[in-house]
Amino acid sequence: MTGYYLSIGSIIIDDIILPDGTERLGILGGGLTHGAMGIRIWSDQVGLVSSVGYDFDQSQFNLLKSYFDISGVENLTDVPTPRAWQVFEKDGTRHETFQTDFQIMQDCIPKPDQLPEVYAELHGVHLHCPPRDVALWVPSLRDRGCQVILWEPWDEFCIPENRELFQSNCSLIDIVSPNLREASRLTGKDDPADIIYRLRDYGAKVSALRMAELGSLILGDSGDIYHIPAFPVSNILDVTGAGNAFCGGFVYGFSHTADIQHAGWYGGVSASLALHQFGALHPLVDLSQKAFTRLEWYKKQVNLSR
Repeated sequence: MTGYYLSIGSIIIDDIILPDGTERLGILGGGLTHGAMGIRIWSDQVGLVSSVGYDFDQSQFNLLKSYFDISGVENLTDVPTPRAWQVFEKDGTRHETFQTDFQIMQDCIPKPDQLPEVYAELHGVHLHCPPRDVALWVPSLRDRGCQVILWEPWDEFCIPENRELFQSNCSLIDIVSPNLREASRLTGKDDPADIIYRLRDYGAKVSALRMAELGSLILGDSGDIYHIPAFPVSNILDVTGAGNAFCGGFVYGFSHTADIQHAGWYGGVSASLALHQFGALHPLVDLSQKAFTRLEWYKKQVNLSR
């Protein structure tokens, strides 16, 4: 199948501090990279659309290029690459603190007129851009044949004051996927079922509510609601980016099957594989075999529940 999947958003360098004080600095991350890796598990036609700063060195470019098409990655010479602290507590709680000015992070995401011609045909897009840019991106993506656009809202955006813009964006895209904390703050609801129905009231065609270890809750146009359990992972190293990876897997799964429950399985597999290492990128050796083995686990869960 020709054509590309894209992840549009921020490349971020993470400095990780573990509960015992161990430091893992300069790790390649960011919602775009984790989301793209969630797609890369299933397809090798994945492109990145983002910007990096003057401090992004050639070895990092080479690493990205070994996984993705990077025609859409712009090298800016006047700003640093966005950076964040990821500090973990003993109970597994993660505190994210951005070291880069938020405005710089927004400005580091390219605009639609910068989208390379190589991406003339698109199968699906993970859109992790500022909410103000959703309306700019969607027409350009549709012009390139994209029928599956998943918007992952930024955490800072998900407040009641932004409901009107949220509704406006939901009318443009195919899937919206906030996490439980974000969606609760946006809707004023605590129960996941109440939240996801409220998202439908806001105009979401398909809602994929990400709930970390509780899995995800998926609601589509038909009104059918699906709980997708989290794949059981015992050797978790880093939870950073698992939600982004879920979004990437969901994009591929939905474009591949047109079934929201199956798309949730693909997302669950992508999220689970993100937990085994620090950073967004994990080894490609035997990756497809691992992914399809975990996909079979999801299918068996459905059969067992019948």
